[in-house]
Amino acid sequence: LTGSGFRGSTRSPPQNPSAPPGDPPLAPVLQLLRNQLQEKDALIRHLESDWERSRAQREREERLLVTAWYNMGLALQQQEGGTPPRGPPSGAQSFLAQQRLATVARRARTPHGRGPSS
Repeated sequence: LTGSGFRGSTRSPPQNPSAPPGDPPLAPVLQLLRNQLQEKDALIRHLESDWERSRAQREREERLLVTAWYNMGLALQQQEGGTPPRGPPSGAQSFLAQQRLATVARRARTPHGRGPSS
């Protein structure tokens, strides 16, 4: 055991905590700690910005995947004839136009309000 109370220590004993703050032996240690703190703060800011960029990228990718699935499902549904494609494609009729045609066809088959004669 050395006189400082630290086994195997080659450093000088710690300074008295009640020493004045401008004491030269503590100044290099304080500067070193300040530098380490600044480096860690810079690292934290860098990691936070990386995380924010990663989060934004992940959100963009999720939106692209959802859009791709929607478009793929819509294309598959249109191929199977489930729904007509959007917009006015050639020869397509609106719902009301289809209803009018169905009504006219029904009236042509059956006289007004009378059932088929037996």
